[in-house]
Amino acid sequence: MNEVLLYSNILLWLAVLLIGFTLFIIFRQFGEVYLSTGESIARDGIAIGERAPSLSNRKAWNGQPISSHLAKPVLLVFLSPTCKACIDLIPDWNQAVHQQREIHFRVVLVGDRQKSEKILKGRTLEGEIILDEDHSILEEHRIRVTPFALILDEEGVVRGKGLCNGTGHIDNLISYLKSESVAI
Repeated sequence: MNEVLLYSNILLWLAVLLIGFTLFIIFRQFGEVYLSTGESIARDGIAIGERAPSLSNRKAWNGQPISSHLAKPVLLVFLSPTCKACIDLIPDWNQAVHQQREIHFRVVLVGDRQKSEKILKGRTLEGEIILDEDHSILEEHRIRVTPFALILDEEGVVRGKGLCNGTGHIDNLISYLKSESVAI
């Protein structure tokens, strides 16, 4: 009888762990599922047509001051060092930086420096990198999940926004600059 109780207890614990893992995966993916519709993307991030907050009072990863007067559009992406999709985006991001010379590429790493250094170790991340340890840049831009990107025109006005999981998303955001109408 004790063996039956022992085995049933072990099976119940395995079921609890499996359910817990499943919930973790669901909540982790919630951002991608939630933001997959145009309506939900429209609510996240700065509204299209609004001017993005200036980052001129910030310093880049390398200690250089951030310029607020760029003569070209800016693709601004928010990445988190704990986000697998963010890490997977890095090669596509680097490729876009080399292909799109008419756009300034800016990365906001959200989180602490140690975790950010860990993901950058052995990787190259092209573009201007800004560390946002206190999440203030993330909050100013009204971003809730990563990887999320904004495309800003030369005046700093948001022309497009959305999840940024690869080359297709990067190209789509850049295409918003070329069209007269803005889209989400």
